[in-house]
Amino acid sequence: MIKHGHLLLVHSLVNFLRMLTMTYLKRMRKKMQ
Repeated sequence: MIKHGHLLLVHSLVNFLRMLTMTYLKRMRKKMQ
């Protein structure tokens, strides 16, 4: 049960980081143009 919760936490963290990276890249692209 604890392991499952840990996996869920890691998965949500990865999704959050991915979202941050995407927004950051979009912002950088706008600055480049």
